[in-house]
Amino acid sequence: MRFFLIFFCIVIYSFCHAEESRIEHFTLYSKSLGELREITVYIPENFKSENSYKTIFCTDGQFIDEKYKNKLDSIFNVKNVSPFVIIGIHSNKMEIIDSHFGYRYFEYIEDAMSDDSDLNSRFERHLDFFVNEVDQYIKEVFKLKINSKYFYGVSNGAGFGVSLSKYYPELFSKYIIYSMAGGNYKNLKWDTQNYPYFIIRYGKDELKPFKKSSREFSKYLSSKGYKHLSGIYYGGHKREDWLNQFIKDIVFIGISTEKE
Repeated sequence: MRFFLIFFCIVIYSFCHAEESRIEHFTLYSKSLGELREITVYIPENFKSENSYKTIFCTDGQFIDEKYKNKLDSIFNVKNVSPFVIIGIHSNKMEIIDSHFGYRYFEYIEDAMSDDSDLNSRFERHLDFFVNEVDQYIKEVFKLKINSKYFYGVSNGAGFGVSLSKYYPELFSKYIIYSMAGGNYKNLKWDTQNYPYFIIRYGKDELKPFKKSSREFSKYLSSKGYKHLSGIYYGGHKREDWLNQFIKDIVFIGISTEKE
């Protein structure tokens, strides 16, 4: 009887003192870009630094807000879906004077050209920031232990992921890309037995160029014998539509990785 009471008290204490999920914001200086950059991190409920977590690195990290938090909280209470940590690397939203494009475009699109040498080198320097500097910061400052790494990006951010996979094919095991714009996969050569798995989506109500680029990339992967998943979601080129599909794919990944 005494043992039961002690056990019951421990359970009640743990329930009452469970650490809630949270969103935290960080600022780090990028040596590659020569400027301060922001990161938003989603930390799941009862996060413990001694544990290792499946982690998603995403472009346009400013999208990770309370809507994402609430949706993620709801699925991580579902059986067989273990918590993820989401690392949102913010894009550079600054506009370029006398240009139709912003810094984001030149950081995400590999073959973007300009008369400005700084802009022409932006993709390469941002790639180094995304791949090396953020990873080092997360491990050293945030003390995060990662057991599996995934990529998530939309529009030009999705195109950046495709280009990234060409240079670092073993960095992320799975890529979630929506409404792909840009992306350099020319001469893409992965090991046919060990290559990243792509989940490619585009909206039913999107403009034709986004549908076309996604279909062509899927067709290219098929021609090379690389297995992947391609499909349509209901909606257009909108944050809310991307979020709704992202949650569905997170459940898919969360369950599938349990079986790996």
